Amino acid sequence: MDPKPKILAFHGSGSNSMIHTVQLARLTRVFGSEFEIESLSAPFPSQAGPGVLPFFDGCGPYKRWLSASDTAKELKDGPHISTMPSEVEELIRSTVKRIRDSGGEVVGLIGFSQGTRVVTGLLKCAEIIIALKEKGEDVDELDWCDWGFGISICGSSPPPFIAQSVSAALDASKLSEDEKKELLESKIAIPAYHILGNQDEFKAIGKRLVEQCYEVAEGKSTVKEVDIGHFYPVQPAENEQLGKWAIEVFKKAQA
Repeated sequence: MDPKPKILAFHGSGSNSMIHTVQLARLTRVFGSEFEIESLSAPFPSQAGPGVLPFFDGCGPYKRWLSASDTAKELKDGPHISTMPSEVEELIRSTVKRIRDSGGEVVGLIGFSQGTRVVTGLLKCAEIIIALKEKGEDVDELDWCDWGFGISICGSSPPPFIAQSVSAALDASKLSEDEKKELLESKIAIPAYHILGNQDEFKAIGKRLVEQCYEVAEGKSTVKEVDIGHFYPVQPAENEQLGKWAIEVFKKAQA
């Protein structure tokens, strides 16, 4: 029996894969018939993040997707770092390779809070790679970065994190400077589903991530505002709607 298609999951700042797996429980049940979610732990140590305590007290070590030095810079100057740390890129590359080597495939991404900056960056990277390939550039080394859809829950502030290998390939390409700039600034068209919480204190920055980075239109990005705080949807109908969307997008791509 072939393994189920995988969705890679990226937790929020000050969390980890175990905590995220618990947070994803309702969605995992909805996806169960079609997908398997693999939750990754970020490489950098952190204090417990928003909403983690007291429920997940003692469930550390807690992690984040930015190093301590980059986190300090963003606390001082606001979110501005757009380069994906090499440790994060290597984690994703090795995870995709392991899944493929075992006969599986990664078809989608899901991010919560800071994890949405990783997901948004990966979707952007995939579109850059597609554009480079269409221009005749050799991008075989970047075949790990290929995603059918993305899911963003309680988004974080832009900018997204762009993989250094993809930035290097774009810089080295024969595209003109204007073409490179246009490609970097264009909005993501890969199908994505965004949930914003009406009671989420960070809703405004999540909305800004969507507005700046995604093309909201049929077949591209879908945005749902639901009555939640900074956490995953609780109501079965909200999870089922998201699950139905992901399954439809996946099956349409397979047709």
